[in-house]
Amino acid sequence: MKTHTLAFVDLEMTGLDPFQHEIIEIGIVLAKQVTGEDGKQILEALSEHNIQLKPEHIENADPKALEVNKYHARDWSLAIPQQEGLSQAAKLLDGTVFVAQNVALDWAFLQYAGSRHHIDFDKLAHYHKLDLASMAFGKLYHEPKLFKFSLREMTEYFEVTNQNAHTALADARATFEVCKKLLAM
Repeated sequence: MKTHTLAFVDLEMTGLDPFQHEIIEIGIVLAKQVTGEDGKQILEALSEHNIQLKPEHIENADPKALEVNKYHARDWSLAIPQQEGLSQAAKLLDGTVFVAQNVALDWAFLQYAGSRHHIDFDKLAHYHKLDLASMAFGKLYHEPKLFKFSLREMTEYFEVTNQNAHTALADARATFEVCKKLLAM
């Protein structure tokens, strides 16, 4: 698995139900494991990608979700159709190990959106999925400062700056940075 490219992914959606809500933004940081100057294995970012998708059914959106991801306050003039955006994501995720703060939620959204647009993410991404919250829970279970193992909580704990939280690329970057800190422990 250490030879695979890692894809640190974050999605912003119009709600929390993959059968009712849509992906509106995909942030991806591609990274690989390399040997550092001290001989230890570290993660190195290869590229970053932000894909904004036009919602097809904004009327089904949860207003709270749109508030959290700042949908109305952001520029969506470059957003692309769902099919095109998901196809771009599929190309980027092909052969990668999928890493996310909440793998279950993000992967469920990608699977369902992919199936609606004839993209089989299960066949593209490596079968291993890494969940940052679970990794942190395993290493930091007894840490009294951590309760939820949320991305916000972990960025604060590791002193990782996430200036534009709840935007896909910013959260994918934060996930990558927190993962680097966890692996260095």
